[in-house]
Amino acid sequence: MKRSDLNYRISNYLQMKANGVFLLLMLGILFSCKREGDNIFNLFEDVSVTLHVENDFNIGTYKDVAVGDSIYVDFTINSKSKDMHQVWIFYNGAGAAALKIPLGESEKRSLRYVYKLRADKVGEATFRIMAVDREGVFMGDGYTSVTYNVRSDYVHLINRNLYMPDSVDRSSACFIDLMEGKTYTYAEAKRHPEKIDLGMYRTYTVEANGNVTYKYNIYSLQASPIPFGAFDFTELAGKGRTTYFSSLQNNQASAFLNTLTSGAVIQSNAVSRKTGNLKLEDLKVGSLFYFKTADDKYGAVIVNALSGFDNNRYLNLSIKRQN
Repeated sequence: MKRSDLNYRISNYLQMKANGVFLLLMLGILFSCKREGDNIFNLFEDVSVTLHVENDFNIGTYKDVAVGDSIYVDFTINSKSKDMHQVWIFYNGAGAAALKIPLGESEKRSLRYVYKLRADKVGEATFRIMAVDREGVFMGDGYTSVTYNVRSDYVHLINRNLYMPDSVDRSSACFIDLMEGKTYTYAEAKRHPEKIDLGMYRTYTVEANGNVTYKYNIYSLQASPIPFGAFDFTELAGKGRTTYFSSLQNNQASAFLNTLTSGAVIQSNAVSRKTGNLKLEDLKVGSLFYFKTADDKYGAVIVNALSGFDNNRYLNLSIKRQN
């Protein structure tokens, strides 16, 4: 064998041995550095929450309540090994805590507290009771949540179309029952005047420049005189429901949707607006008015849309009323 071949084979053998030693060394380093990561399922077990239900006001983890009810959440929150700095009440979907409870030195490992609130918004709400440290870092919530469901005390009737009166064949539904949201034609209203809360009509003005301005108006059958003269009201005047209206408020779409969230709120707002009118003029998109029925029930009406096309003239209304 030539010396050059022998040197080549020895060089390859030594390189293979070096590669094997390097691989073993790297495996040794890898396994010596391996550690168990934190388990997400027990990461926050240091904090526990206990709910006390020792009286009727305390709701535990779930309870159905009525609008206006008092709600008490009596709880104890504990931390086994770390000091808590604050306890937060945090509602699902909220951007910030509804309540932040600062803790004294004697409360950093255990706090008993009664969170009190009033049921004023219909629907379900869920919150968690959580501990945070001095840096505001979440420590745990005991994997516990509290839900209360405020039963509805009002009815929401959406998208009712009230059409312009047709003085020829009188077939358009220009009257409405605000309790049920049902609309009536002139002939139907004559048969069921006890169901009618209001009628609707339109007037117009020709401006100096030739433009035509329309006004959309409503009236009660109790109005005297009835402002719409195209129908014969001999059999209807004074026979409808005695329903009174507040004055109009404009640009109220958001308030109707987001503020009028219970029958109690509807009543409070209606009383403050003084429902004493039997007719209203110039309703626009976003106009809102409150009403009061003969049996002292309150409601609110919002104008969602109006159409001025001659073959399809209407007001689109939504109604919220007390049960």
